[in-house]
Amino acid sequence: MEDARVVLASAAPTVMRAKGAEDFLRGKKINDDLLAEAGEKAAAESRPRDSIRGSAEYRRNLVGVLTKRALRKAIDEGHV
Repeated sequence: MEDARVVLASAAPTVMRAKGAEDFLRGKKINDDLLAEAGEKAAAESRPRDSIRGSAEYRRNLVGVLTKRALRKAIDEGHV
């Protein structure tokens, strides 16, 4: 992975980049374990709030899952 941008929406009071996850990905060989760990890092960086649509804990979990899925899709579609 030469470079990466991980942008989170609805995971903090405003849109934010998960710079720790981005830094973690740079220069590494892509595999599913790497993407899962990047998702975990993005989740740890997120700052979701509780709302009627879901708890902060639920949203943080979604950040991890959806980050991994989005990275895999970008790779599979040749965007990386």
